Amino acid sequence: MATYGYNCPHCREIEVTFPIGTAPAEASCPGCGAASARAFSAPTLVRTRAAVSAHVRRAERSASEPEVVTCLPGRRPSGAVALHPATGRLPRP
Repeated sequence: MATYGYNCPHCREIEVTFPIGTAPAEASCPGCGAASARAFSAPTLVRTRAAVSAHVRRAERSASEPEVVTCLPGRRPSGAVALHPATGRLPRP
């Protein structure tokens, strides 16, 4: 569904939702019932972050061809743990 803007000659600007490509040239105003002409404006475009779009592409690809795990993931390296003063007294594994 897309949101389309219309200018009512008596009331104000109104927004109506229609399926994409099916918006009529005129719509009736919900306030006064007058015929409102369609107002054209720039589309709202949103740019997603690379990580989000990669996740969406991976999820779409995985919907028809699920990824199969062939082995267990490796263990994390057990290096020195950076101690923060607030967590210094917590037990360590």
